[in-house]
Amino acid sequence: MGLGDYSPGSIWYYAPNKGAPIAFIILFFISCCIHTYQTLKHKSWRTTLLLPCAALLMIAGFAMRLYGAYHTDNLAILVASTVLIMSGPPMYALINYIILSRILYYIPYLSPIHPGRVATTFVGLDGVCEILIGQGAWRMVNSSMTPAQRLLGAHLVTASLSLQAALFGAFGLMAAMFHYRAAKAKVLRKELRTVLLVLYVSASIVTVRCIYRLVEYIMGWDSTVYRNEAFFWVFEASIMLLNTFLLNLWHPGKRLPRSNSIFLARDGVTERKGPGWADDRPWLVSTFDPFDVWGLIKGHDKKRQFWDMSDEELQRLREKNKMNKRGIFVETLDPLRLWGETGYVGRYFVKKKTETNRKRKEGVVSAGDKGRTRVNDTVELV
Repeated sequence: MGLGDYSPGSIWYYAPNKGAPIAFIILFFISCCIHTYQTLKHKSWRTTLLLPCAALLMIAGFAMRLYGAYHTDNLAILVASTVLIMSGPPMYALINYIILSRILYYIPYLSPIHPGRVATTFVGLDGVCEILIGQGAWRMVNSSMTPAQRLLGAHLVTASLSLQAALFGAFGLMAAMFHYRAAKAKVLRKELRTVLLVLYVSASIVTVRCIYRLVEYIMGWDSTVYRNEAFFWVFEASIMLLNTFLLNLWHPGKRLPRSNSIFLARDGVTERKGPGWADDRPWLVSTFDPFDVWGLIKGHDKKRQFWDMSDEELQRLREKNKMNKRGIFVETLDPLRLWGETGYVGRYFVKKKTETNRKRKEGVVSAGDKGRTRVNDTVELV
């Protein structure tokens, strides 16, 4: 029986291949181990920690598919395999967003937007895509649902994949815009150029996979693409395996700074330490307004530009930010940052208290001056 041939009683339509999942489990496991080692070696967990996690998602999906190959009538296994495998590529896309964000933090004065908003915007929208894909895939492969419900699932997946394709396009344009600016300013180091090129290839691979899935779900579960297993192994499994090994060979953690506070001076040679161009708004506000529309109108980003400051000014700015930094527990209890010395409401109480203390102190000084005057007058009279 060839790939895609109908298998009686199989909810997959065909009899899933039993050997291919084993091979891909082994290969993705090798890549996962290498990614874990590289992340630990280069201490780049803030940038590349999700690489082994993405590989684990693919491994889990292929393991479910292997189990399903021996239990072709088990609907739960089909659903689990589909959802897990479809969650892997968006995870790799998320990694690309984080990598570009780190690059923009490194050369902030050429960034098209605030580097932190690259992650929050794309990650947030990608999260919406993940939810839609999970819901749609579950409905689509669930043969116990009505045709209308399964069709709704297909529409959900189609909408989310279309949104992902648009995200990848916007992401590519942003990376290309920065690439052009950096090349023109002659600050594009060899290591940075390598990371950008790998980023383009990785994003292209994920986009091809997204287009494959989009075509599959637009054509429906009765189509040749959906019912022929060969398409899956080529346009899903193989190209994502290529992607993970690509990131093994040119690991971004080896070529990017470990911290967002490290940035490249305008001379393209000197590395300096700054405040990291952090978004100091409450996390709840930044979540619902990732572009900081109000801040753009008020020109807040221009006020935060630090790359032309002296080392002494940068040191003072880092110390100020460190003093104003709030812990996770406090941020959770006060997500809108209303209270405390830097809170939107609390700072007015602090300001009022400071003003009261100042006036009280001035009053004490004035009373002391009067007392000294009386003493002096007495001495003169004597």
